[in-house]
Amino acid sequence: MLLGRVPHHDIALGTYQRSDGQKFKLTARLFELPAEYDYWQATYDGEHDQWGHMRFVLTVPKKIASSLDFARAIVTGSALDQVKACLNSASDKGRDLAPCFALDGWVLI
Repeated sequence: MLLGRVPHHDIALGTYQRSDGQKFKLTARLFELPAEYDYWQATYDGEHDQWGHMRFVLTVPKKIASSLDFARAIVTGSALDQVKACLNSASDKGRDLAPCFALDGWVLI
């Protein structure tokens, strides 16, 4: 299945400014995967004026987010906090690609 053909929700997340002044415009896209998929998929984009785009992928099991509203709450809450934490160590050469496994079940790469 191509994600481009799946219904999705674009989410503007504002600008994140690090303590050193570097700024990232943050957006997310939450995909409504069909019922037979047992997870939600979301992508994040952190756009920096000089460094370009830093992208992330989030997978949220439907057993911890049984509805679109719950999935959106994770995308705009705890997972977003982790995206910001990852951007704290990003540089003009990119960012660390290590996966982050949250205790409540979602995974961010």
